[in-house]
Amino acid sequence: MDPFVAWLKTTSLSQAIVLTRWVWPLCETLHFIGLSLVVGVVGFFDLRLMGFMKRIPVVAVRDLMPFALAGFTLNLITGIIFLIGLPEQYVHNRAWWMKVLFLVVAGGNAAIFERWVGARAAMVGANEDTSAGAKLIGAASLFAWFGVLYWGRMLPFIGNAF
Repeated sequence: MDPFVAWLKTTSLSQAIVLTRWVWPLCETLHFIGLSLVVGVVGFFDLRLMGFMKRIPVVAVRDLMPFALAGFTLNLITGIIFLIGLPEQYVHNRAWWMKVLFLVVAGGNAAIFERWVGARAAMVGANEDTSAGAKLIGAASLFAWFGVLYWGRMLPFIGNAF
């Protein structure tokens, strides 16, 4: 990874990200907004899957998912900008790799939901309970997203621990 990091740091894009005073703070702000959208919508959806807020049909909560996808896209773009700007801060940081791991877990969990549970869960109406599988997927999703939050927050504190 070191040759890649060294090369990336020398690119004009990396230099522009670091040297332009407003890029990093703007990306931090956008990253926080994206995170708020993802965790707000996905957390709400997961809690409904787990059996909370039964007065709301699952499909009504699922209708909010485009906002979560917009937030995730915003975070992906700003995250790539962070990586390009200071690759050594991320590539050698155990917290960053843990955050990536939890993102993969969250994505895999979402894929499992869509493949095996999503259609049935969408038919769960108001005052009805979801299946045990849907509850488990909701709990796994909350766990994964809290892992993403925790390890993302730990990035500046753990540092280059490899």
